[in-house]
Amino acid sequence: MGRAWMPLYVGDYLRDTRDLNTLQHGAYLLLIMHYWQHEALPTDDARLAAIAGLPVAQWRRIREPVQAKFDEGWRHKRIEAEIVRADRAFMQRRLAGRNGGIKSGIARAVAQGEAIIRAEAQGKRALKRNPGGPQAIGPTASKPPRTNHNHNFYSFSSLALPSESAGEPAVPDVGTGPPGESALPKPVTQWSRQELDALFARRTAGNPPEAPPLEAEGLPSNDGSSNKQGGG
Repeated sequence: MGRAWMPLYVGDYLRDTRDLNTLQHGAYLLLIMHYWQHEALPTDDARLAAIAGLPVAQWRRIREPVQAKFDEGWRHKRIEAEIVRADRAFMQRRLAGRNGGIKSGIARAVAQGEAIIRAEAQGKRALKRNPGGPQAIGPTASKPPRTNHNHNFYSFSSLALPSESAGEPAVPDVGTGPPGESALPKPVTQWSRQELDALFARRTAGNPPEAPPLEAEGLPSNDGSSNKQGGG
């Protein structure tokens, strides 16, 4: 495991290295830095001299006071303890970051779920207020728009239909109003009983061609039966 930094307690270091000269300080610092990175030191003079940056002969002259700072086999208990502490802190930070990421993901998922639930609840409340949805306009949607025109609907059965065998042209039966008025028939619903009787009397006297019975929306004919045409 690579370690980018090494803790150096200045007070402890100066207290433990008062007997070293400048060259020995430099060799000792280089050795403990190598120990920090590789968790061990070689035991032969050639490699130790190479780590300290000194010729082997010069290294051997300063080796004794420097070696006194290490245990047997060039082990260093203080540096090993610091390595264990640093590795433990590194693993704790890694676990904390992973747990924090998991918790953040769970929190985001919970927040999204709550937002969905709130949206569904709002939709249900909106449907309760307007059961037909956005297309429901109201009971007036089926009513035709108001206009200034009067629409008179006439029953075509009120017109005298010609007989096909007679070859006579189709002439609508006019109303019973006084001469000079419009020849257009009145709506059947506006005819009085006297007008209906007069119409049937005129047809009987003149023996007009047969025509289908009147469709007067349930009004009775002269014989008392209903003139409603049905499919039955």
